Amino acid sequence: MYGAFVVAAGLMGLAMVLLNTYAKTILIFVWNCFFKPFTKSSADGRDQQAALESFYQGQASIYDITRSKLLQGRETMMQLCASHITVPDPVWVDIGGGTGWNIEKMDEFKKVSEFKAVYLIDLSPSLCKVARERFAAKKWTNVHVVCADATAFSLPDNIKAADLITMSYSLSMIPMFYAVIDRLQKIISNDGIVAVVDFYAQSTATLCGRTNLGGELLRHVNWFSRTFWRLWFEFDRVYLDSSRRDYLEYQFGTIKSINSRNNLLGRIPYYIWLGCLKRRDSELARKINALATESPYLLPVNSSPEIHVLDNEEDLTVRSKGYEAAVINLQRNFPLPSFFYQSEIWRIFYDERHRKYNQFAGQYIYAFTWEDPREDDKILKFKPTDTVLAITSAGDNILAYASMPNPPQRIHCVDLNPYQNHLLELKLAAFSTLEYSDIWKLFGEGRHPDFVELLVTKLAPKLSSHALQYWMRNKKTFTKKGLYDTGSTRWAIRIAKWIFWIAGCTDEVKKLCQATSITEQKMIWTDKIRPALINPLVAAIILRNPLFLWKALGVPQHQAEMISSSSGDFLTYITDTLDPLIERSLISEDNYFYLLCIQGFYTHSNCPAYLKKDAYTRLSKPGALDGIRIHTDEIVDVVARIRSHTVTIAIVMDHMDWFDQDGVDATKEIRALNHALKMGGRVLFRSASKHPWYTRVYEAEGFKCKAAQVREKNRSIDRTNMYASTWVATKVRDLEDNASVDRLEL
Repeated sequence: MYGAFVVAAGLMGLAMVLLNTYAKTILIFVWNCFFKPFTKSSADGRDQQAALESFYQGQASIYDITRSKLLQGRETMMQLCASHITVPDPVWVDIGGGTGWNIEKMDEFKKVSEFKAVYLIDLSPSLCKVARERFAAKKWTNVHVVCADATAFSLPDNIKAADLITMSYSLSMIPMFYAVIDRLQKIISNDGIVAVVDFYAQSTATLCGRTNLGGELLRHVNWFSRTFWRLWFEFDRVYLDSSRRDYLEYQFGTIKSINSRNNLLGRIPYYIWLGCLKRRDSELARKINALATESPYLLPVNSSPEIHVLDNEEDLTVRSKGYEAAVINLQRNFPLPSFFYQSEIWRIFYDERHRKYNQFAGQYIYAFTWEDPREDDKILKFKPTDTVLAITSAGDNILAYASMPNPPQRIHCVDLNPYQNHLLELKLAAFSTLEYSDIWKLFGEGRHPDFVELLVTKLAPKLSSHALQYWMRNKKTFTKKGLYDTGSTRWAIRIAKWIFWIAGCTDEVKKLCQATSITEQKMIWTDKIRPALINPLVAAIILRNPLFLWKALGVPQHQAEMISSSSGDFLTYITDTLDPLIERSLISEDNYFYLLCIQGFYTHSNCPAYLKKDAYTRLSKPGALDGIRIHTDEIVDVVARIRSHTVTIAIVMDHMDWFDQDGVDATKEIRALNHALKMGGRVLFRSASKHPWYTRVYEAEGFKCKAAQVREKNRSIDRTNMYASTWVATKVRDLEDNASVDRLEL
């Protein structure tokens, strides 16, 4: 009893000590940050070092404890730096490094001992003292603390340049920030990286005419937040004016840019930015040349590394939008668009500010692809000499083509929805960097508990800045929601599950996924599931609702009209779609499309071809994905910039069902395809109609159309059976006047 009393008293005493220590820490922080700036003892603003020392001297010992929640993004910046550094034995300069927290944190991601030298620059003697004590305890002999003004710091004579320069919440505290940024250009190596994390407050007014930002997601800060946070931080000599970040982005090329909010403390805006010299190296010149040669803007094998952008511009017959943006930026002395500074050249430049991207409301429609790539290969018989143009969708089919034993040499991926392309880009980055087990968790199961760490430490160097921003913003896709419960079409799957739950046949749906014979599968479907799903009530409430058809099923108005005219009723169309599948093959073994819809994930034995182990072996080889280019644009705009007679196969899915019969969109696109395709080249398209109206347009514009598959009653044409027909249009003649493409105002 006495012993228990002593232990309890001891614990209470310890708790009081800890509580008092914590309270004291908070009081010191509050005094120095919120009250001291208004006292007469605050240093004269004309002496920056005295001002900093006045601010930090009383809180240097507790600085790291009190900043852990305030200064978010520092760890992420360190991880990005570690994953993007490519030079051996790099030299690192940490400007405004304070207590050395950044350097100690970096050791977790890239050993400090791997750096040739590390220099911490800070103007506050009190913070430098803490840093020296920290590094002495670590026994790091290659780390040097320099108490100096960043505008006056010079590298030692034996160090030619810095390979990494970081600024962690220091740019906003430097009065002569432009001088420091100019100085960074002089000490950074050709392959070096500049990284900044800091507070900011910017509006869209600062974005006018700029294509070099690396993404605008969350960049805008509303008027109230801009005004409030600027005034708040100015009390502590922290300045959130947009000129600091603007000048940084003007003087350097943007590699990565992430805009975020500190949700723990009033949603304070902050950003993480990685940059490099404007004209970084010969590889940049090669990328610019690649844009001016042949779509998909692949670099010719024997091309010269010299830049010919301005000298030979008049000789170019094909100019990409990226090339044109590069010319404009170079003429104005602006950095190039961030796409030019990425390590991979999968993603082709697009201007995200264009209003045509607004229609997608910040999300993709399809988390997986409905079209059956096995049927595509049966019909088209891909060859290694093929150049393929295909709609991206969720990228499953693109990777199915690329993972073939003898894949097409080039694949153009086209989608107007930027977020569909972000998903494909993530998959390409994953196959370039991750182990098969991680690939399976991400895209087989649709969830990965370590997605954020994988994204920052492994995937980020392979992603464009736009894609990285998107996945940083939507990391819950893989950590909580699950990939296959995202996208607009998730609502169709959710509604179907609700219907099954209301009808009391949820257990039967599970059994359908485990059926071992067609007889068993058919019995489960006929007795329980079919009556719940296919009935007049469901049709009246859901299937005849235009909003549901578009938002949940991805069926636009014109395609819905085609379904009604060919089948008489949407319920009949759904019946003719689903009934034949039950007798075709087992959902549990050979229909991963519906298996995924029912249970939310794939199995190793029943999954898309690109998720098989042998496909991973092929796709993860160095250079296996080099033939892929991702275009964020309309098909007609992409093919208009392709050299004529270079594409052998175009796969446009059911895309043309979306066109208005009375418009000119179909004619424009078909003429553009004729311009791009080689003689004998083929266009594969699917339709909700057995006899789509636009086959007549193909015939009039130099093609011969033939139905490859037509759905009949009680017979499916592929494993999804979503479409009434599949067609192949073969180019049999060139248009007499290819200029007619231009006359249709491509």
